[in-house]
Order: sequence, then structure tokens, then C-alpha cells
Amino acid sequence: MPMLHDPRAIGSIVSLETGLDFETSSRKDSDGCQIISLTPAGHNPAHTFGIDVEIGWRRLELSFVPGKFAGPLLQAMSEADDSGRAVFRAVLRDCESQGAKVSFKLNGTEQRYGEESIWDATWRRLSFQLSKGNLELGTEDGIPDFEIVQSWTTRFAAAVISLLPLEQHEAEELEGYPEGAVQKVEVNRYERDRRNRAAALAIHGSACLACGMDFGRTYGPHADGYIEVHHVVQVSQLGSNYVIDPKEDLVPLCPNCHAVAHRRNPPFTVDEIKGLLRLGTGDPSRVSEVG
Repeated sequence: MPMLHDPRAIGSIVSLETGLDFETSSRKDSDGCQIISLTPAGHNPAHTFGIDVEIGWRRLELSFVPGKFAGPLLQAMSEADDSGRAVFRAVLRDCESQGAKVSFKLNGTEQRYGEESIWDATWRRLSFQLSKGNLELGTEDGIPDFEIVQSWTTRFAAAVISLLPLEQHEAEELEGYPEGAVQKVEVNRYERDRRNRAAALAIHGSACLACGMDFGRTYGPHADGYIEVHHVVQVSQLGSNYVIDPKEDLVPLCPNCHAVAHRRNPPFTVDEIKGLLRLGTGDPSRVSEVG
């Protein structure tokens, strides 16, 4: 049986990477498997949702658990905007590409999460699970159990968060302000959208894609999950109706590589930064070996 994990440590990293603060608790099921529960902090559990993470032998089962009176929340999730729906699909497609299975039951009927018809229905009941087997849980070699549990929990949480109602930031014509003011408001809207950051880290991980720098491994648990997210296409060039693809449009970069990326217009690509590292150090992988 896999070792028991500190739910607070899991919740701390998931909160950091998704931008939504979670409270956590832990219990065991009848088979002795640990179940870690995450609930949005500061909200009445009956009116919000929870995420249950069941840690079995070489297997994880993650479930969306709506509160007893979460009907208004489900309705709001069914009305997610195009950006939220795109993030939802992108995260789950990436999970499936890594061997996970997704179950999405709407009002008691199994549906495909990618079908457009699900958005036309009234969401009265939602059963949403992700399962991943053949994991190296409980083994002495390979990726530490904690990292496996945390990474899959972050992925699932990112999918859920993509459908949550978020504060809207509309671009407005401001009388007396320069033309660029409207563009600035739009830039801020994309920068603030936590769904995109959560999805990018769920898909790509929190290590720098250019140099391999992982702050948690280098500086310890206090730096777990820290990374910057870089827009492959400059935010100022995105139209107001552009729907970001977190897999193609966003990449995690350490502050150094992120700064280098913007030393040129258009920015250096990840592959170009890797080339610069090879010229400067001989091997970019050496950076990831620090610590």
C-alpha cells in the first residue's frame, strides 16, 4: 500500500499552481486506501464542490464531488465561456494522451466531455472522474509518490477550475485615454485568467521547458510549484476574441529564461533558448541537475 501523504502539502501546491485556495482533509476507505479531499477555502461546502483523490496500489482515482446544494454552481459551470471550455477539453485530452480514463456523466447519462451537446443541457447532476493506473506508487525507484499524486491532482483541479464562474474583465473605451488603453485592459484580462495558467502547468508541469529548472527540487518544498508562464504569442497581439490553447500558446519558463525570451521581438522560442544555452554552457540539462 502506498505511504500516507500530508494533505496540507498536496493542497498547498495545488492551490499555488491553480490560483484557487483549497482546504484539505484525509481519511481512509474500507480497503485502507487514503482519500485526500480538497475543498475551496472560505466557501460553504454544501454550496461548492470538492475533489476526492483516492490513492490505491499503483492507481489514482480522482472525483468531482458537488455539494448538496450546488445546483447553482453546476448551472454556472454549464455556462462556461469558450475559453473555459477550450481549457477543459485541452487538459482532459492531455490526461488521456498519458493513459488516463475520463468518465463524465451528466444527469445520469455517460457523455463525451468533448461533445458540444453537453453545453446545451441543464446540468442537474454531474459525475466526473479521472482514473490513472500503472503508476509507480509504492515503489522505491522512479518518481516520488508525492510528485505523482500532486501532478495528477493539479491536472484534475485545472479541468474543474476551467468551468468555474470567474470575475469578468471587460475592455472598455475610456474617454480621454489614449487608444492603447483598451489594449491594456485586454492584456490584463488574459494575464489574470487563472484557468490558463492552471491548465498550462497541468499540461507542461512546473519545470522550465527551456533549461529544466525545477524550483522545488532545487530550493526545497517552499519553492514547489513556482514558475512563470510565458505566452508564445505576445499577449498584446492577441485579439479580444482569441481563445488560448494552453498546450500550444503557453509554456512554463524560469525567470531567467523568461527574461531572455523577451530580449527580442518577437520573443525567442523555447528551442531557440535551448540553443542559446548550448552555446553558453554546453548542455542545458546541466541547469536542471542543480540541487
